[in-house]
Amino acid sequence: MLKQLPLFGLLLLLTACKPVSEQNSSSNHSVLVSQCIESQSRCEVSTELGIFSIKFSQNQLSDKVKTELPFVIELSQLAQITTPNKSNQTTTKSTKQSITNVSAYLEGKDMFMGKVPLFFEQGANEGTYIAQSLLASCSEDQMVWRLWVTIERGEKTKTFFVDFTSQRL
Repeated sequence: MLKQLPLFGLLLLLTACKPVSEQNSSSNHSVLVSQCIESQSRCEVSTELGIFSIKFSQNQLSDKVKTELPFVIELSQLAQITTPNKSNQTTTKSTKQSITNVSAYLEGKDMFMGKVPLFFEQGANEGTYIAQSLLASCSEDQMVWRLWVTIERGEKTKTFFVDFTSQRL
């Protein structure tokens, strides 16, 4: 009887577990909605390469990204470039010029936590790029992070940043 106990325990353990992919899909039936959060320094960034929006999504997102939980950053090109004309008035025109590369990383604004690289991939919509990340917990309850983004379009490059606050779990 004692010899069969480990075998019985192993069978019980194997039948009680779900594969990781099933666990994630069953607990995540709701679609995450990307949003500008109140703790962001800005939601839209206007550059000579166009106007871009930065949004976040996370299962428990309220006003702050929660540390130690995965979250998504959505970078969207709003498909407009503002250029001055001959009479120094600005005109906004639509452009189909595509972005050739997006690179980015996260770093603590006031506390060095290293550089967290972000790998943006083309989203479902043209001009939308998605990156997933995770922040380490800090000794402070809240921490300000700086998201550095570099956009390349052909020969032109523009770097900008957006600050946001994370909250420790």
